[in-house]
Amino acid sequence: MNPEYKVFEKQLVENSSAPLMTFHLFRVQSDTNYPCCANADLTTAGAAMFYLHNEIVWHAKSRSGTNFADPKTRIVRYKVMTKATQPLFDLGMNFGVMNEFDITECTGPFDCENFKRFGYTVGCENWIEGSPANFPHQKWNNLNKYPNASWFSLPGPCPMAKLNDKSKECIEKQPGGKCPGETIPNGQGDCTYNTQYAGEVEINQLVGISDYEKFVSTGGREYDPLTDQGVHLNFWDGRFDSVLNEWRTKKLMDLFDETFPSERTIQAPECDFNKWKFYKGTKHHP
Repeated sequence: MNPEYKVFEKQLVENSSAPLMTFHLFRVQSDTNYPCCANADLTTAGAAMFYLHNEIVWHAKSRSGTNFADPKTRIVRYKVMTKATQPLFDLGMNFGVMNEFDITECTGPFDCENFKRFGYTVGCENWIEGSPANFPHQKWNNLNKYPNASWFSLPGPCPMAKLNDKSKECIEKQPGGKCPGETIPNGQGDCTYNTQYAGEVEINQLVGISDYEKFVSTGGREYDPLTDQGVHLNFWDGRFDSVLNEWRTKKLMDLFDETFPSERTIQAPECDFNKWKFYKGTKHHP
């Protein structure tokens, strides 16, 4: 355990009594490969489908989205093991606040001050109005009608610096929460999670498109938000229909289980982050 933590909390250098949790999370990606998953966010199946539906598939001629060039082509699954630090578990939580990462740089909330108090814990949030875990992106509450939609954050080395500004000294002083190698998380401040690649499926396969370029060139469109329907495709029809959203999410889960029958998907536990307990006694108390 990095000695820097000792100035914050002695408990962060000791193994915690929190339970070890194992489950699967997902990430929507392009064809580009990059290391996963430190200093990044992963999602439940429902949240992955929400992201595709609200950010990606409504673009008329590609899945390039609004703020990036590479089109999304696949959904990757990861096996995740987590263990909360003792200070966090003492508050009755297995997950801390969901930190935001912008190209591996932690940008919030509140300057990512939570690392000093609780170590590099895995964070989570949901979009359920009134839930203690409904933070910091409450703005999505009215848009999300997907079941069990939660996001999880996995802080990695030198999380406060941009991707190309992570010096060796910074990485040594701020190691992040990913355990080295295949080490099982012990709940110390710098060993709260580990991840393992667990397969991927093509978005085309999920929605039933055999040739995307041909589909577009012949007038097809996955989803038009103005009509709430697709053209030559009905997979995404009904963005706010909870029953259809549950069906779409199940289609994703079933596709993974059919493709990888030896490793069936383990659903993520409920996000037990509590913003009122987590920030109690601080200037950020809600």
